[in-house]
Amino acid sequence: MFLKRNKNFIVLFYSVILILSSETLLLRLSPNLFPILCSIPLIFAGQIVSSKKFFSSIIITNIIFFFFYINDFYFFNLKFSLRFFLNYFTTSTLVFFLFRLLDSYKKNIISSEKVIIFFNFFVLSLLLIFNFFYYYQIDHQELRNFISQFFSNIIRNSNLQENIISEEGIDFLIKIIPSLNSFVLMTFLIINFFLTNIILKKINFTINYSIEFRKFFLSPKIFLIFNILILLSILLTNELKFYFFSTVIVLSFLIFYQGLIYSYKFLNSLNINTLLKILIIFLLFIFLGYVLFLIIFLSGYYLSLKRIITKVSE
Repeated sequence: MFLKRNKNFIVLFYSVILILSSETLLLRLSPNLFPILCSIPLIFAGQIVSSKKFFSSIIITNIIFFFFYINDFYFFNLKFSLRFFLNYFTTSTLVFFLFRLLDSYKKNIISSEKVIIFFNFFVLSLLLIFNFFYYYQIDHQELRNFISQFFSNIIRNSNLQENIISEEGIDFLIKIIPSLNSFVLMTFLIINFFLTNIILKKINFTINYSIEFRKFFLSPKIFLIFNILILLSILLTNELKFYFFSTVIVLSFLIFYQGLIYSYKFLNSLNINTLLKILIIFLLFIFLGYVLFLIIFLSGYYLSLKRIITKVSE
């Protein structure tokens, strides 16, 4: 019994150290990229330790990072700010919830499709609560000034007209920033999950969870609801339209995910090395950026629409 407890403590200790050191290193290397990369150490730990130890690791690391923040702790001139802690807390919460869904999938309680759908709904619920109780209740004058200054600099450095964006346009952009961040966070969390799995398999680690994401098909009901929400977000003129727009942006991840599967199948059909495929994906994101996101989304929308039309015509 003592040896078992001692072993469990050692595994937990190394799991905490792995997460703490990796997250600190990522923050040190690139504070700007930290929000989209910080899920990697968490996924790595969650795949090689038990769910109980993983949950304990998340609790402990959050407490330690919060302690660093409130005490203005510095590590080689690196400050653990509130922004860092909130990024880590949010990501660790989402990763843990995803792993709970994967555990249910592993036990055949839910399907692989519902893992992604329930995860998306969970993020949407958190977003709407955040917007209603906090984000939409505060003044964003500092952010508004920053965006206005940003577009003013663009105007000064180009031949664009001064009315490139109106005050209403700036307000609209501010309102949907949390939903855009949620979309990006979900996207990179899922991408990081599959990349981490590839790396773990290459170094002969036994992983706790995997998911057959190629079997994902968006249900006609969700696709119909998505399109109704688009229509409502366009037609509404009151404050409710921002909630609908935010919902549409987060739900569009499911369409995007459908397109991502198609892109993966296409890359998989190419007879090239796996690492080269990863390099191609990375370079595409670097050079195309949001254009690539739009292309993948449109391909997902087309595939979902085509599948529904085919079912109706049968």
